[in-house]
Amino acid sequence: MEKQMREHITLANIGHVKYIKTHTSGKLNAVWVHNNYGQGTGIAVSQTASSEFEGTYQVTYFDMHGLEVAHLDLKIVKSGDVFNLTWLKNNAITSLGVGMIHENALCVGYCDTNLPS
Repeated sequence: MEKQMREHITLANIGHVKYIKTHTSGKLNAVWVHNNYGQGTGIAVSQTASSEFEGTYQVTYFDMHGLEVAHLDLKIVKSGDVFNLTWLKNNAITSLGVGMIHENALCVGYCDTNLPS
């Protein structure tokens, strides 16, 4: 019975994104997957970024066909070895995430939210 219940459980509004530094200063390439929206790529352009990914970015995400699916503000704050991420649209929080550096990339799990800004 427990196995049958687990097979029918679905997760909503969660995803994973991996940010990789480019050779161009202040830009990050992204690959993402989301259980409701599929997967795709993205590019983040720094407004204020450090060498450790920390900073603020304008990020645009694309689906697997190259069509734009979202344009958001992204804040990355480092706390020890952990990175806390906040995505915003029109100053309202859309998603929250937590990540770590792995093989020179920032790997992040996130959840969509409707928290007020």
